[in-house]
Amino acid sequence: MRSATPWRDRLRFRPLSVFGMTLMWMLLWGSASPVIVLSGMLIGYLIDIVFPLPPIFWQGKLRPLGVVVLVFHLLWDLVVSSFRVVALVFHRRVNLNAGIVRVDLHSDNDLYQVQVAEMISLVPGTVVVEVVRSPRRLYLHVIDLVGDEPLARVQRMVFDVESRVLRAFGSDEEIAQFNEALELHPDPRATEMEVES
Repeated sequence: MRSATPWRDRLRFRPLSVFGMTLMWMLLWGSASPVIVLSGMLIGYLIDIVFPLPPIFWQGKLRPLGVVVLVFHLLWDLVVSSFRVVALVFHRRVNLNAGIVRVDLHSDNDLYQVQVAEMISLVPGTVVVEVVRSPRRLYLHVIDLVGDEPLARVQRMVFDVESRVLRAFGSDEEIAQFNEALELHPDPRATEMEVES
């Protein structure tokens, strides 16, 4: 099977991709010597040729205030969730009340879907186990599914993260579409797929 990417496009130097891989190479070696930097650039360029990434179409804009809010809430969620996990660890009888929850997203963009999935997976107690592109959907493994409407709570958490991602990186039209979709479907659409005892 032949690649759909023409060789002329493959040979093009993509500085952001190559420099990102060079930085990772330097971190792996723990050195910033000229040999490490040059070899990292060469390896990054070769990886870019052999394994080209699909293009990402981003029509949004960087919103500094939205990024600050996004980072603040991520740090807050990390702290709160870490305390919840620690509290579960010290219970005499461990019952995680875990389950797989399906959540449908309102935005329709690969980049935002990946950002939402990554930010949710960073928070202790939640892990994205599957990402579906069409329709936009995440399957989460969640612990501590107790209390009033635990599925609605998970859904609200995902929508809050999705909203903050869009308000940090989305265009005005994407934010308006997201708000419109929330108004059309205000009820949580989380579905519990399987609950572990």
